[in-house]
Amino acid sequence: MKLIKYIFAIGVVSLSMTACEDWLEENPKYSMDNTVIFDSQETAEQALDACYGYLTSQDCFGQGLYEMSVGASGLSWSQTNGSEADRYASLNALPAGDALLWAWRGLYKAIQECNSFIVNMNAGTLSDELKTNYTAQASFIRGLCYYYLSMMWGDVPLRIDPSSSDAVSMKKSPFIDVVDRIFIDWKYAYDNLPEDGEHIDGYIDKMGVAAYLAKLNWLLSCNPDFDEAQRKAYLNDAKTWCDMVYGKYSLQSRYADLFVNHVQNSPESIFQINFTTASDYSWNRMNWIFAADNATPGTAYQRIRATKAFHDFFRGTYPGDPRYDATFLTRWYDVKSGSSYHYVSDSVYTYPYKSYKTKSTNRVVDAVAYIPYDQMADPTNPTIDELTALQEQFYTENTTTGEHTVVNLVQQFARSVGDHAGWPLWKKQIDFNCQAQQSNNNIILYRYADFLLLMADVYNELDQTGRAISLVNEVLSRARNSVTPAAAQPADFAADLTKDQVRDKIFYERLFELAAEPDMYIDIRRGGTETLKKALEIVNRHHITYEHCEGEAQHNNPDQRFRDRYFGADATFYGKVTDESFLKKNLHLPIPHSELSANDGLSAADQNYGY
Repeated sequence: MKLIKYIFAIGVVSLSMTACEDWLEENPKYSMDNTVIFDSQETAEQALDACYGYLTSQDCFGQGLYEMSVGASGLSWSQTNGSEADRYASLNALPAGDALLWAWRGLYKAIQECNSFIVNMNAGTLSDELKTNYTAQASFIRGLCYYYLSMMWGDVPLRIDPSSSDAVSMKKSPFIDVVDRIFIDWKYAYDNLPEDGEHIDGYIDKMGVAAYLAKLNWLLSCNPDFDEAQRKAYLNDAKTWCDMVYGKYSLQSRYADLFVNHVQNSPESIFQINFTTASDYSWNRMNWIFAADNATPGTAYQRIRATKAFHDFFRGTYPGDPRYDATFLTRWYDVKSGSSYHYVSDSVYTYPYKSYKTKSTNRVVDAVAYIPYDQMADPTNPTIDELTALQEQFYTENTTTGEHTVVNLVQQFARSVGDHAGWPLWKKQIDFNCQAQQSNNNIILYRYADFLLLMADVYNELDQTGRAISLVNEVLSRARNSVTPAAAQPADFAADLTKDQVRDKIFYERLFELAAEPDMYIDIRRGGTETLKKALEIVNRHHITYEHCEGEAQHNNPDQRFRDRYFGADATFYGKVTDESFLKKNLHLPIPHSELSANDGLSAADQNYGY
């Protein structure tokens, strides 16, 4: 029960220890009753569990923060209908957007509770050992919230004291000051968590904090805003923390098992948050965001999908990679049709598949057409001409005349103006047992494969490319051996790769391994406009995407609700990667309008660049 008890503690603590405001009151001037003193270990545990629990709220990783990280990453698709999701998927996020606001206020709500908890805990009469342990954990959570705020918003208000009615006015602190605060909190947590602490899913331990310190130093070493000496110092510090953590975790033997319902006791989990469908205070709505309505018993909206470009880049780079089936959903049984037979006619297909009838007299569809990647000159990027020729192999035969009607995959995927089946689904957070909007999935925020890949980047930048290659190959080997017999792909990095080649390949390998996971937005922007542009060029060079966004069919189409996005130099619907201001704007999300309005320390001039 300890595994998920912090979910329930939110209700207990928030109802007994907050002011009369609602537990998710967005205005940070209302908080936990700062006069509460923890003289009972039970009460202190409940309050600490609530600090963890706020990370699972709908505002945080239950929806808002996760949705913004994946949806606004640049490699996700949403319906082009002018909605909030359209705007952030188009890299033009709305400062008044709901998900944006939820993410911001959810993080600050968790910070607010941690601030009060730390003060109240230290003022209590419990043992120094307990005070130190619990305040170390709360300090880690606060640092984690500022990690996401600083990496996704840049300069943000730095609140480290319990809120009060006159503390709502606060100016933004520079990014480096926020980062310094994260270091203070995480180093305090590392220094004060027990050496022999038990690793329990849903709670941080000493080695988990060390892994986060490695990641923070690595991200800062990638940041072009720092000079060469600063970046080198961060890189060396990252190596120190990496060496400390390496070998303390191991990879899950089967990749797909990282995303099963209630994942727990995974050797790969460095830190995760746990959900329960029995709570009225927090829940995982990711199935609602990512799944199709007829793919699960629950309610779903398929609000965010993968781009066709990234799908093809993944599939074409590593044909047969076992991670593909865990990352994308392209076919599912219609669970709401009531059929007990799993035929083609009972299934729903999306890009790159389309079901069809082989004979005109057939009552239902009985075959599946698909993009034949193995017959393409470049399987990562099928051309319209290739697809036009190769689609001839899929046809419906008229049983009376013998004529063949070709399944028009070009029309389906490159020129269709109203087909929602034109994009694959992100699969990792789809819960096939979901009821209503509450998913059974726990979320691993940081896992060992992520760590190994960033450690490889650290070693490569320190001119130890051979060591970097061996670290990456640990991740690739696990991927291949996730199925029996082992797959041929992803193949190991060759031993003779240069430093520049390894740097490039690690960037893309992180996209493949960690696609649609919580740090997607951050990872793509870690090197500033250079790495953001590199990710967007996956979209820009994709022929099918270009045709579906900029082709004649779309330009002449009065209904623009289903269109791809293209950010190339000749883009007419969206921003251009050749425009440095467009890239600079999209290094950060906008500050919510409500924060600018409610916080007297901020004005419209404090809005992030470009918004």
